[in-house]
Amino acid sequence: MISYQRNAFVETGKLSLPYWDDISGTIRGYRIFTACRTVNKKIFRLQDHLDRLYKSAEAIYMIPPMNRNALEDVLSELVQKNEPHADESDLLIDVIFSGGLEGATMKQSGLGAHLYVAVQKMVPPTLEAYQKGVTLATYSHQRMFPGVKLLNYLGAIMAHQTVVPEYDAYDTLFLCPEDKDTILEGSTFTIFFVNSGGEIVTPPLDGRILESVTRKVIFELLTPLKDFGLKEGQIKFSRLDDFSECFLASTTRNILPVSQLNNHVIGQGKPGPVTLKAMKVLQEFVDSY
Repeated sequence: MISYQRNAFVETGKLSLPYWDDISGTIRGYRIFTACRTVNKKIFRLQDHLDRLYKSAEAIYMIPPMNRNALEDVLSELVQKNEPHADESDLLIDVIFSGGLEGATMKQSGLGAHLYVAVQKMVPPTLEAYQKGVTLATYSHQRMFPGVKLLNYLGAIMAHQTVVPEYDAYDTLFLCPEDKDTILEGSTFTIFFVNSGGEIVTPPLDGRILESVTRKVIFELLTPLKDFGLKEGQIKFSRLDDFSECFLASTTRNILPVSQLNNHVIGQGKPGPVTLKAMKVLQEFVDSY
C-alpha cells in the first residue's frame, strides 16, 4: 500500500511523523484529520470530508499544508497508486494536518502544517454485528473542541480500559459530563434512536458533537422519504425505555444496529424494522456511488 508523507509518496509501512521539525504536532497535539473511504475506486463524499477538514483548520488557526485542489490531486493519485494493491477491498484514507507552530513554542510560525495521508485496506464490522446488533458502554465524556476533528481520543481510550470491557461492549457512547444522562455521540460515530412513534431521533449539532459526514448523508437520504421521520432532539439515558431501536453510523460502518446499552436491552434486542430499512437505503446509495 502507498501513503503520502509531507511532499512524497511512501510505502504505508514506512510512513512516519518526524519529531524535531514538528514539535507542535508531536508534543503539543496540534493535529487534525479526516477519515474517508473509497467506494467503487472513488473517495466517498470527498468534498464533505474536505469541508470539515478545512473548517477544522480554520477553527484552530492552523494554516493548511496546501489548497483544496492540490490536496484533491494528491488523494486522486493515491487512489490510483493503491488500486493494484487493494485486492478488491475499499481503502481507508486518513488525511492528517500536523503542526505549523514556531519550534517548541505555541506561536504561529506563518508556515503551513505538514500533510500526511495514511492508506490501508478498510476492515468493516463482522456480518454477525450487522445481523444481531452490538452492545455499547456509556462513558461520561465530551470531546475537546467537539466541532473540530482533533487527533485526540483520550476519552475513548479511557472508556476502552474501563466500561467497554466491563460490559463486554463493542465500543463506547459518551454521556454529557454535566448531567451524566444526556447522550452525545460515540467515540467515532453518530448515534440514532427510534422512538415509539417510529421517528428516528439523533442528538443536535449544538456545539457538543462532531458534524459527521455519514450523519449528513443520512439526513439527505431519509428526510425526503415518506417512510421515515427524522429529527434532532436531546436523548436521555434515563429515558431509554422511550426508544425501541438504536443504531450508530460512521464512514467505516455505514449503519450498524445497536441492541444494548450497558445492561439495558434496546427494544427486542435485535435490529428493528426502521433500522433495517435505513440500512438498506444507505447501503444502496453507497453501492451506487
